[in-house]
Amino acid sequence: MSGEDRISALHDDLLLKILSKIPTKYAVTTMVLSKRWSLVWTMVPKLEYKDTRNEGEKSVWPLIDKSLQLHKAHVLESLHIQVERQFPDDADVVKCVSYAVDHNVRELALILPSQPKSLLLQSNVFISKTLVKLTLSCRTLVVDVPSLPCLPSLQTLVLRNVVYKDENSHVRLLANCPALRYLEVERNLSDNVTRFIVKVPSLRSLIYLQCKRASRFLVLDSPGLRNIMLSDPHEDFDSIQNMPHLYCAAVHCFVFHPNEDKFLRSFSSVRILCLSLTHVECCSAIKFSRLMKFTLHLCCFADFCRLEPLFLFLHNSPILKVLEIKYDVPNWSNGVPLSWNRPSSVPECLLSHLEIFVWREFGGRRQERACVAYILANSKCLKTARFSPCNKLSEKDKDKMMELLKSMFRVSTSSQLMRLPN
Repeated sequence: MSGEDRISALHDDLLLKILSKIPTKYAVTTMVLSKRWSLVWTMVPKLEYKDTRNEGEKSVWPLIDKSLQLHKAHVLESLHIQVERQFPDDADVVKCVSYAVDHNVRELALILPSQPKSLLLQSNVFISKTLVKLTLSCRTLVVDVPSLPCLPSLQTLVLRNVVYKDENSHVRLLANCPALRYLEVERNLSDNVTRFIVKVPSLRSLIYLQCKRASRFLVLDSPGLRNIMLSDPHEDFDSIQNMPHLYCAAVHCFVFHPNEDKFLRSFSSVRILCLSLTHVECCSAIKFSRLMKFTLHLCCFADFCRLEPLFLFLHNSPILKVLEIKYDVPNWSNGVPLSWNRPSSVPECLLSHLEIFVWREFGGRRQERACVAYILANSKCLKTARFSPCNKLSEKDKDKMMELLKSMFRVSTSSQLMRLPN
């Protein structure tokens, strides 16, 4: 029996699973195999269309339009449209979205390039009872939320660089997602929103990425949050509150804010924390009594790096088990001046809890070596110390550096010192 016959002998349910795993443009081509195949692909529950920047490829929009006309599945599990090239004016994005919602779509993703004209998304997508995951990504996509949206099943919402019809569009949207657990927002420079309000009781994870623009405000009041990542150079974080169950937090901001102390106290109960040195310098009066893992980012854009605030932070983190230092140094940078002074007393976490110590992009400067030597000499419970030498060093210098690190005294005789791949 030929290979084609063996495949054709498979049950329709299995064929549909196979066709659901490949881009729709390839699934459609199977219709030429036989009359049976011409019907099978029309029942595929997952549709995926991608249009790359390759000049030789035709636009995907005629395929989208035609295949949706021929599609016969009563329930659509997912519709994913990812386009890299600008598309023609007659490409009816809203029609595609409406088709998906009419067919009880569970996952919908629109990842589109900027267009010369704004694209208004004003459709039944905001009243879908079946939608579980929604991704919208386009700098010229205008989200026009109706006065009474209703997304009772939505659990994951991703809004990347979209524009909002007005200041309250996103508020109406979030307020009517009672099951929302994951929210990712990447702000657009011209998104029409000054105060981005996130008040979602059901929310468990938030990723919020801001553009480089002042006079923006994040208002956060979601008491169920467990995980949060904030990345923004100018944001006013004064209105972040009520996160009693927060477990993991990462804050990638390298600019000092006047309300820094109040802001950082919001994270005092976390178990996992990632901060820049700018923030660590403001933590001397904050106790992190539950913190188990801490990652410190040393920023190459600073004028000066003082390592002393790190040890004040360690004094306030008595049960810390994992300490990781990341020195963010691009290839063009020569680094920034470092200072290090031996602490007057050893932090409790070094004496009785620290088990893993990691330093990425370790440059081997005198201050860095002194800091590492102190940690190795005082971490009585240390199990592993891992280092990735600075990328700018030659392989020979990297080997020398690792030998130097291995020669340092370690109070924990059972600990291992290893090199991490860059």
